[in-house]
Amino acid sequence: MRLLKLFFIFQLSVFGFQFAFARTVTLPVHGLVVASDEPVPLDVEWDEKWFWEGKPTEYNHNIARIAALFSEISYVRVEEAPEHNPLIQSYHTLGFKDDLIEMNYILDYAAPITGNNQAAYSFAAKEIQTPNGKKTLVFVILRGTPLSANEWLSNLNISDTTHENVLVHEGFSRTVSLVHTALIYYLLKNKISPDEAIFLITGHSRGAALANLLGVTLEDEGILTSERLFVYTFASPNVSQEDKTSDTRYNFIWNIVNAEDMVPSVPPNRNAWRWRKFGHIKVLVNFWNAEPDTYDETLIPRVNAIFKKLLLRTYAPFKSGPFYQTQLARVLTTFYRNIEKYYGSVFGLRNIAENILLKTFPEDEEGLKNTAEDEKQPLLVRMVQRSINTKREGGFDYIKNAFVDMHACETYLSILLALDEEEAFSDMGSSQIVISGSYDCAVYDDDGTLLARVIDGILEISTMRVPIAAMPLLGKIVIGFPKNKELNVVLLKDSILPTAIPYKIEYYDSDGSFFGETYRHYLFPQGKTSISFTAGSSTFASERLNTERLFWSDTKALAKKYDLRPEVKFKILGELSFTGSRDLYVGVSTGSQKVFLDVLGSFPLKKSPDYACLSLGIGRQHSLYGRILLGAEVFNKFYWSKYDGSWNFDAVPSARLTLSLKPGRTVSFFAGPFFDFNIRGFNDDAFRDRCTHKITDKLQFAPSFNFGIRF
Repeated sequence: MRLLKLFFIFQLSVFGFQFAFARTVTLPVHGLVVASDEPVPLDVEWDEKWFWEGKPTEYNHNIARIAALFSEISYVRVEEAPEHNPLIQSYHTLGFKDDLIEMNYILDYAAPITGNNQAAYSFAAKEIQTPNGKKTLVFVILRGTPLSANEWLSNLNISDTTHENVLVHEGFSRTVSLVHTALIYYLLKNKISPDEAIFLITGHSRGAALANLLGVTLEDEGILTSERLFVYTFASPNVSQEDKTSDTRYNFIWNIVNAEDMVPSVPPNRNAWRWRKFGHIKVLVNFWNAEPDTYDETLIPRVNAIFKKLLLRTYAPFKSGPFYQTQLARVLTTFYRNIEKYYGSVFGLRNIAENILLKTFPEDEEGLKNTAEDEKQPLLVRMVQRSINTKREGGFDYIKNAFVDMHACETYLSILLALDEEEAFSDMGSSQIVISGSYDCAVYDDDGTLLARVIDGILEISTMRVPIAAMPLLGKIVIGFPKNKELNVVLLKDSILPTAIPYKIEYYDSDGSFFGETYRHYLFPQGKTSISFTAGSSTFASERLNTERLFWSDTKALAKKYDLRPEVKFKILGELSFTGSRDLYVGVSTGSQKVFLDVLGSFPLKKSPDYACLSLGIGRQHSLYGRILLGAEVFNKFYWSKYDGSWNFDAVPSARLTLSLKPGRTVSFFAGPFFDFNIRGFNDDAFRDRCTHKITDKLQFAPSFNFGIRF
């Protein structure tokens, strides 16, 4: 009976531990880009049992929410009095006492040793009751990069000391060393035994990178074990190139990233750059990795219910998944192949970025205020804004907001608070098709809506619509396709010979990590036939495109519907050309590739004979292969020549055949024979000093070789 009574008491005590601390708390939330002048009260569930009931290697959505809140509030203004300081108020709400709250927010960036490699942080500790007795819960909150250049320069400090390749990011590593030393001193000063303590370490952006490395440092030194380390990071950059980043020992670290956010992708993990994060990566839901209608109609309205409180407007997602941050990695690793190129000379990215930062961030908040209030924009900026406003849904303001929202801690916080775990994350990847050469292409959905168009191998950015994202890069077009959609593509080239169009398919994880690509394959459009295929869910697991050849009627209909007819585009082009007989031609062509009119003036570069010529002509070009065009023109030359002190007038029929190389939309280089025809008894004066070849007794021709440029 006594044993039964003791067992009953034990069960009640466990039941009490499970429910005694569960409650909803309201925290005063303020952060880096919060629009409200006053802290915004947000409700969140709080229960100390999370830290002794679950394992750090098991994701806990409630802990993630608390961590996100404190990461947001860590961007506190240091001049706030304690009773008005949202961070201190939040500690008080969770039961932390002032004597165990320590804040390090007064930073001297001019210090000779630490310099810019510092960060603001706070520590707090409290006793909690667990089934194994009293433990000490320690919060380590690391602030992200503030609105000043100093810590941004530390973010750029991959290897400022040696300018050589390193395994761990120098700026982050040096800052973590300072935080680690301060944390150990805090524990010793307050007599907190590591064996009896449980830690929550968190931060956003730069603070997230520091939290990631601090968790690794504590685990590696063995004083603390991963069983007592809860590390949650938000928008963490990559921190290390060490092989051990994939070690499961660090699975107590949970890195939460927005796939549209570019910050978690730098330093890049592509080609010779092998930068990664320690621990798990969980990717927030976005338009590319969720069911699109559910995302727009259900999830985003719930996110906006919180987001509007913080920024006084709705959330502005790019709706392009990880596409643009993967292009950032592609571009960086293409132009800066290694760390030596990154530092390089004055054109090294490190130096360029530093100069931009020093001009962007003022030295004080008054300067920031004046910058924000200066509404006078250069004419070029105003023109760009007008162009975007007329061509893009939401206009310039939406794009500007999207660049803020992709990385803002407010975005991470709003999604985590609004959505349950199964709604907030997705592991759905995406694919990209890299196409080279000269071709015409349209991407469209099942409703027939145009999503992107390429003409002559040049992307028309104004035609892009979600969910498609695309970018030109060094003669190639990269088109991104979400895995949650299947979209249609038609590709054609109205050329005489079959044109080889090379392509590759690339595969990406949900966070934008590149993990594979196909071999190079080729498409061969020709004349009035085109190639169609679908891309999206099918291309993610495909070794090559599953294509279908469309013939004349279908090709003609699609070309007309999506305006894939570059040969009928009206253009006005200038011409500058020369002949082997040292004649200079200057003029203009108006019309399309299908039919155009020429007006050319010519005169000799040599001293004699003296003449002047005005040529009027009509011509046509046709694609021969790729960017090579075959052209034919006929002219009537009005020819004034001077002999024996008098001027003579003649009309000379002429023809020109050209082969043109067209590397861009308008500029082309051409060469070919020019034939002037001598009709006996009609225009003999124009041919007095020219060598002619007989066709008939009445008709002869004088050839010359013509080469030049149209622009």
